[in-house]
Amino acid sequence: MLKKARISVRQVTVLMFLSLIGDMLLIYPTIITHIAQQDAWISSILSIPLGLVIIYVLIRVHELYPNLSLIEAIRKILGSVFGSIVSCWYLFYFFMGTALNAREVGDFLNTQLFEETPLSVLLAMEVSLLVLTALAGIEAFSRVSEMLLPVYVLIFCGLILALLPQIQLSNVRPVLENGLAPVAKGMVPGAGMPFAGMSIMLMVFPFVNKRGHFKRDMLLASLIGGVLITLFLLLSLLIIGPFVTNYSPYISSALTTKINELNYITRIESLVSLTWALAAFFKGVIFFYAFTFGTTQLFRISNIRPFVIPAGGLVFGMTILITPNVFYYVRTLVYPMSTWHYTNGLIIPLVLWGVYLCKQKWKHRQNASKN
Repeated sequence: MLKKARISVRQVTVLMFLSLIGDMLLIYPTIITHIAQQDAWISSILSIPLGLVIIYVLIRVHELYPNLSLIEAIRKILGSVFGSIVSCWYLFYFFMGTALNAREVGDFLNTQLFEETPLSVLLAMEVSLLVLTALAGIEAFSRVSEMLLPVYVLIFCGLILALLPQIQLSNVRPVLENGLAPVAKGMVPGAGMPFAGMSIMLMVFPFVNKRGHFKRDMLLASLIGGVLITLFLLLSLLIIGPFVTNYSPYISSALTTKINELNYITRIESLVSLTWALAAFFKGVIFFYAFTFGTTQLFRISNIRPFVIPAGGLVFGMTILITPNVFYYVRTLVYPMSTWHYTNGLIIPLVLWGVYLCKQKWKHRQNASKN
């Protein structure tokens, strides 16, 4: 959490990958299928190029002031007054993102694994882990994510191989039955939810020892993450079908249940569920880190450790208030949240980029006139 903390390009690549897929494997198939039905996989594929453009814009904004976090860069570009207003907007976004992510994981664990445990207890435990992780620092967290990535990839690949015999191509037919409009509509959350939400990484990039191909690795991690969640969506449609995918809040559990029907691998629901929850937890940690560290930067607090625990208390309270259940979220909040992601992950960064270029051009003119 200290400014002197440093992480490698490989570590930030892993963080980018885990943050991008994060909670998407929990809710993404349901969200896109609700809009585009059996053509949801087309929406997801077409969302990847748009998502890579968003990631490219975020990287270019970071390159304007590579040693500054997003909060610091905003104040540098927009000035003290307007910069503080926009910074508060982003801090509220980071705060709500933390609470929403924690609530998604809490609801998932409460409905799939710990049905007898009160939701508030699970949320309290999760927020406590967020606080402890934040206190441990970005370096320790990055090392843990790097060690757990092979396990995560192995389980995901094993899930795909185990489900291949149950694929039914008829589940995605007829193609484009309702035309291109639902496909285009599905692209809005398809790119907004996973890719535009990566503005949180602008709070992490300044800590990276930028050696090698930083930009290439970030785009590659985003591409792989987009392909992975698209593959997961397609797998859901081919095996479960669009109807069940649409009305199942957590399609990942339904997929692991299908493995039991093959009779050679059984009782792995808990392992797979914990793996999905772990990926979502990593994204929540990045949001919480961005909120706590960004707040201390905005108010120029040198010692941030006393702020972490009160911030955890605020997050815990918001997890209770933010949404009544997962159905309300995937049916009601998806488009408003997608708009918020686009605003913070594309529109405001483009404005910052444009203001920076205008200021640089003005400075060159001023220097030229003096000479």
